[in-house]
Order: sequence, then C-alpha cells, then structure tokens
Amino acid sequence: MRLQVKDFMSSPVTTAVEGNSVKEIRALMNEKGIHAIPIISYSNDTPKVEMTIRGIVTRTDLSKALSDSANAEDVMTSTSVHVIHVNSSANAAAKMMLRHEVHHIIAMDDGKIEGIISSLDFVKLVGEHSLE
Repeated sequence: MRLQVKDFMSSPVTTAVEGNSVKEIRALMNEKGIHAIPIISYSNDTPKVEMTIRGIVTRTDLSKALSDSANAEDVMTSTSVHVIHVNSSANAAAKMMLRHEVHHIIAMDDGKIEGIISSLDFVKLVGEHSLE
C-alpha cells in the first residue's frame, strides 16, 4: 500500500494574513491546538481571485517575537515554505522535510491549501502502523 500525503495530513488548515498580529496568531494556535499557520494573501488582479502563500508562522517564530503587536509579516518564515501535492507519497514528504530541515510542509491541490504535515504527523503515523 502506497501511503499518500492526503492519508495522514492535518486538515482543515487554519490560515492568517500578513496583517494579523502575533497576539492574534498565538490565540489562533492555542484555540486550535496547532503549531504552525500558513500566511496567505489574495490577488484580485485577475477575474479569478488567486491565493498566494506568503510564509508560515510556527510556535518557534512566535517565541522569538519581540512584541505581541508585531505583525505576522515581521515574524513569519518566508524562505522555507515548502509545498507538496496531496497525492504525493508519504516517503516524498518525509524526504522533503529532511532535505530542507523543516518541521512543516503545506499540502495543496489545484491551487488550494488542503492540509499541512508536521513532524508530529509522522510520529503519529509510525505509532499507528506496525514497523515489524
């Protein structure tokens, strides 16, 4: 059996925009019990509104924030946002996370965020399946 990203990703995904404050993002993470939030923006330049991933804010990013009033844009990681297709293999996702040394990757399909995978999701996956 080939395990795909869609089989173990966390979904739905809570998102925020660059203007959200650190305080708002921290509250969202606490409320939802999550450790990362993709930061997105929408483009109205075309007849079809398009979503763009601008970055990701993790609990680690929040711990480095100097002020609760700082914006997501001030603390987000924008250079290490990695995306994978929902039909990709779990193996491909693990290799991507290892290669880029990240703990979260975003799962997409047809330009939409469908899920997020964290290193914790892999721990849960291993815990649910026999390795013997």
